Amino acid sequence: MENVTKDEKQLMLKGEAGFLSPEATLEQIWQHFYELGCLFAKSQNLVSSLGCFIDTFLIRGNEIHCQDREWIDFFRQQFAVYLLGKKSISCSLSEGDMIHDFLKCEYEEIRKEMEQSEFPFCCEDMHSWFASFELDFPWSLEEMGQEWSIG
Repeated sequence: MENVTKDEKQLMLKGEAGFLSPEATLEQIWQHFYELGCLFAKSQNLVSSLGCFIDTFLIRGNEIHCQDREWIDFFRQQFAVYLLGKKSISCSLSEGDMIHDFLKCEYEEIRKEMEQSEFPFCCEDMHSWFASFELDFPWSLEEMGQEWSIG
């Protein structure tokens, strides 16, 4: 956090709407995490930025009390892969919501296929298995440094 200015530290502690209290609403909490994610990204603190963005969209997706630890693990891993695949660590709210929903659908499909499989699925380390997935994320070609020409 040595790259963080005094003003940024104050914002991290205080947030736009004041200090977070135990009575903070979920909206205030995700907004606070989102602000932190943006600040950490700006100061190039990759790990903290990823964590804050991931938590933001778990909270926005009403996953705060989710009992499915495998879903949470899958989401954390894959959302980090998505953010790391972009040119810069950033994520608009609508973009993050879209990726959350995309990952939820992918996870539900994976679970459904596992349950309906004729072959027994036995994996003791789901974390590693989930990490091996390569999903087709909707990265823009500009962010990936590719240019397209017509003609």
